[in-house]
Amino acid sequence: MIASIDELRPDARAAAQRFLDAAVADVERDLRDDVRAELTADLCERLTTAATPADVAEIAGWLAPEGRPGRRRLGDQWPSGLRLRGMLTRIAQTWWQPSDQRLLLPRAVGLGWDVNLGAVAVRLNLIEPDAEAVPFTSTPDAAFRAAVALPAVLAGATALHYLVRGRTLPQRLPSHWGLAGRPDRWVSKERAAATDIALTAGAVALAAWSAGSDRAGPTRAGAVAAATGTATLGACLTVIRPTRGGAWVPLALLGTLGAGVGGVLLALARAGRRAEIDRDLGDR
Repeated sequence: MIASIDELRPDARAAAQRFLDAAVADVERDLRDDVRAELTADLCERLTTAATPADVAEIAGWLAPEGRPGRRRLGDQWPSGLRLRGMLTRIAQTWWQPSDQRLLLPRAVGLGWDVNLGAVAVRLNLIEPDAEAVPFTSTPDAAFRAAVALPAVLAGATALHYLVRGRTLPQRLPSHWGLAGRPDRWVSKERAAATDIALTAGAVALAAWSAGSDRAGPTRAGAVAAATGTATLGACLTVIRPTRGGAWVPLALLGTLGAGVGGVLLALARAGRRAEIDRDLGDR
């Protein structure tokens, strides 16, 4: 959070000025100052001194007045293919959008559909649909640091599993399961161990980056969500590989992934909501 857009870096400040100029261009003259002041306050609330032009554009897309170019609506989105630019922010905005009642939204990465865990949380009465105007923009640094714990625990458990049980595991372990949950491809025990440990270790690195990053909250939340999902997948594979599989395999994977990622995003959203409440009370 900043007090004025003058605190932004020159390139980010220029991007913010361009957005404000475009946003009020068609507003009635006697209302322009008020609209500009309101939008400026919203930008300052959601940006930090280290914000980049991309961060400004991301937040501006949600703040743009109705009908203006750049205004973003989840209902107007189509599957995004494999665009890497803004991927982490798209993950957060797709996987956690409590203000949207739909359970399925166009995928953040690739073609198809993702589960809107925010809508699931609303239906379970775990959070209000309007808890935050833009989710994760007020989530404190401490919450992002705490979110590293789950990927770290899963990575440690995965490495410990192969360290303790490595000698007793079969020489070949499944690498793929069919629709019925039965293994249909196999790899060596060493390759399976390397894959699972690399997945969880990489997830910890991504979560740690989020904890120490000064990027906008949605970007950091997307990184934590992706890290938690990757670590959960690696840990689940570690547990499932030695089994014979079955119809329970896809259900276990989907259920565990949803619980892990959804729980972390819920915790981050609640922390952001508490921070907003504390700030509002402090301003009175």
